Amino acid sequence: MGSDPMPWQRDLFEVAFEVDASGLLWYREIVVVIMRQSGKSTIVIPWGVHRMIGWGERQFLLYIAQTRDKAREKLLEEHFFHINRSPLRRLLVPNRSGKILPVMVNGSEHLKFTNGSKWSIDAPTEDAGHGGTLGLTVGDEIFALRDSRLESALMPATAAVDDAQSLWISTPGESKTKSPFLWGKVSKGRSRVELARADPTQLDRSRSLYVEFSFADDEDPYDPMTWWRRMPALGFTQTLEKIQSFADSMGEAEFRRAFGCQWGDDFASDWKIPREAWEASRDVDSTIADDQLVYVFDVAPDSAWASISVAGVRDDGRIHVEVISDGLGTDWLVDGDPSRGLVGMRDIHAADPGDIWYEHKFAGFVVPRMRDAGLEPQPIPAQDIAISGPALLDLVLNDQIRQLGQQELEEQIASAATRVSGDVWRWARGKSMRAITGLTSVSHAAQILTRTLPELAYDPLAALRIANGLTKKEAA
Repeated sequence: MGSDPMPWQRDLFEVAFEVDASGLLWYREIVVVIMRQSGKSTIVIPWGVHRMIGWGERQFLLYIAQTRDKAREKLLEEHFFHINRSPLRRLLVPNRSGKILPVMVNGSEHLKFTNGSKWSIDAPTEDAGHGGTLGLTVGDEIFALRDSRLESALMPATAAVDDAQSLWISTPGESKTKSPFLWGKVSKGRSRVELARADPTQLDRSRSLYVEFSFADDEDPYDPMTWWRRMPALGFTQTLEKIQSFADSMGEAEFRRAFGCQWGDDFASDWKIPREAWEASRDVDSTIADDQLVYVFDVAPDSAWASISVAGVRDDGRIHVEVISDGLGTDWLVDGDPSRGLVGMRDIHAADPGDIWYEHKFAGFVVPRMRDAGLEPQPIPAQDIAISGPALLDLVLNDQIRQLGQQELEEQIASAATRVSGDVWRWARGKSMRAITGLTSVSHAAQILTRTLPELAYDPLAALRIANGLTKKEAA
């Protein structure tokens, strides 16, 4: 292909193409997590060409990116471009006009080799790869995948090839919740590495190879020495000047993700609700005593995540808040999804009836399905939406909230951003590093409950009085 691999690429090739006693490739799955502009394409292209021409019989490759359009762009602008400028172009089949060009017919984009091998692209859906056998599947920038349906679709197509490989290569996503498929690969890969370090005999068992380059959590992301330690392309295709320019121009969260391979969940900014106060409100045995329940279902702006929460009054008069169901998509909101442990609003309400509320802007499209199920959700008034964040903060600071210590809710508080609207702040869904539907639904539920029970209603001066030791009259 006309270029030498960087040291990290050579290491990867030498390990990924190890063979077993029968001469077949040892590793069937290779997961590579690496920062931007570190040579992902110069890994994928020779890997793919090797699969196309290095076997005695024709091979099939499927390349998948974030979207089909992105995969199509990569095929034309990178894959074909580099093959076409190398001596290996003679192994590509010309079109009817005798020109060496990829087939770009919509829905059937591919490169065809003279030995019958075929390099195709597809969209990241559960229908990808159906109808044939695959020697190599490449998932590029898989942080965009929401679940494992793509992998499940590809597995039957690779099962018939003895030494088939699946290459997953990506930078991290914005958060573990928004990139559950990639995070699953990362957590399993890290666990296998730690196990192999403790017990080297495990190296003879796993057929999966995991490679990660990332900043350590306690390293300064802006220190050039961190860059030299962790960035394998620095000094080859990257320079200190380039990295410095990115560090200067990008926000910290995006720089850490793109060039430090760190997950947003791991370096969230200060909590809007003080962490100490939130942890002090934890009561793993907390239960609701009163039968006046408030349910809120909420949906992320991209409809990729949804939550159902409840608020009610305890025996001691404090408010109990809880996220009942929290998961990918919205199809489960009415009837649940037992396979994922998600309970729907129909069963929740049947077991413990209560008022159901929703924020129309984000969850209004679910209402017809709720009504078809015999439920009557109500839209949350704008004034309650506006103050639900500050109201939750006030209740926590005033020791009026109890919660179960749910990890998903704690992670959402840790990663939630805010924005100022008028004279009050709100939770900023789009700016937060992950979906915060559990947090917004809990906030809304607590606010609706306190409005229903006036003695618990939100007092915007309460936190000020507590902080300064003032009476209500003095504060006014």
